Amino acid sequence: MSKIIDLISGIKGLKSIGGCTKEEIKDAQNKLGIQFPEDYKEYLSTYGAIRFNGVELCGLNIDGYLNVIEATEQEKEVNKFFPKNMFVIEDLGIDAKLIIGDEKGNIYLLQRDKKRLICSSFSEYVEKCKYR
Repeated sequence: MSKIIDLISGIKGLKSIGGCTKEEIKDAQNKLGIQFPEDYKEYLSTYGAIRFNGVELCGLNIDGYLNVIEATEQEKEVNKFFPKNMFVIEDLGIDAKLIIGDEKGNIYLLQRDKKRLICSSFSEYVEKCKYR
């Protein structure tokens, strides 16, 4: 198993939507005009979207605010500062704070027009979320 799959499989109380196909991932990338990093694609294909201990990570196979396409497109509509070639990983639900990712796998905290690097991979971010 990969690092991200090992990491997520060990989370107690995990709720998963269920994985999606490579075609669904390609479709999502095409709609957003980006390429997801490898560990995020592995997450999508195995889990779709997940929830645990108050953490809700965007993905596929779900409608609404946890759908990565819907969340990213909505944020682009309301925030003119949303960076190009990035996607929403998690909406923290306070003070317009979002966790977003780029094609290289870097993870940022975005608050309106301010972006700060917080992790170098999706896997690293999920690891931090385990201890919230």
